[in-house]
Amino acid sequence: MAKAKTQQPPTGKSPTATPTAHATYRACYQRFAPLAADLPERDVEVCRADVRIAFANVKRGVQAACADPARIRKALPELPLDDVLALPDLGRALVFAATRVTAKAASTREIDAKLKLVIELREPMLTLAETLAKRGLLPKDVVAEIRAGSGKYDLASDGMALAHLYEEHAGALRGKHPFTQEELNLLREASEWLLDTLTPEGARRPAAKQRGEAEKMRDRLWTLLVRRYADLRKIAYYFHGDAFEDVTPKLLSRLSSSAAEDEGEEVEAEDDGSEDADGGGSGGAVEQPASPSSL
Repeated sequence: MAKAKTQQPPTGKSPTATPTAHATYRACYQRFAPLAADLPERDVEVCRADVRIAFANVKRGVQAACADPARIRKALPELPLDDVLALPDLGRALVFAATRVTAKAASTREIDAKLKLVIELREPMLTLAETLAKRGLLPKDVVAEIRAGSGKYDLASDGMALAHLYEEHAGALRGKHPFTQEELNLLREASEWLLDTLTPEGARRPAAKQRGEAEKMRDRLWTLLVRRYADLRKIAYYFHGDAFEDVTPKLLSRLSSSAAEDEGEEVEAEDDGSEDADGGGSGGAVEQPASPSSL
């Protein structure tokens, strides 16, 4: 890795990164959970941070320090830049994980409402899928497997599989079914919620066990975020020298009230299970002394 250039002042000429649409919080969680699960248990740090503050600092740091990825790759070829650029989505995964820790156990009424939606959409979609399969437009074995089985958990599995089936074969099925993309999205989201909430036997998971598992994944995602943020600060230190703190603040640095409100707006606008994103709270976390690899 190239030696840090502390004498190089910020130029202020980096191009502004083009805003792009981001994935849903749930999709980010599903993307990073397997990576977090692979971390050695001894390396996992307990998350006592306000994850929304960390998320806001991550987004601002990536935007400020990584506006010119080609320049970074040329100067720091050994640094895992793709991992750094994925930090905002990792932050979304962490926020989503925090909501699972603080979320209340699902009520019977909530479960019944989701099941009703899945049942109403499942039967007409499955019946038509069977007809389409007979005509060679859908795989018969997949449709037959969806029809098999019973119970609440199987209904949820069927709903998710049907939504995926119609979307996967959208080209071949264009104009051959009456279902809208909105209905497919509703079916998939309700089915995924049920799969997260129910056990295979159809009972609700014990709240304590569910919370414990959620806390473990939150801590693992936090650990992954801390590691990758250290690499982001190395980039800022290389290009901005002693001014790197202005580009990539400590991960737990507090924002101004207006900036914090902006970050809250994104979380509140997220419609994929991130409605309660306070997560771990501040927990009295202590900031580290300044260095390129610190929080």
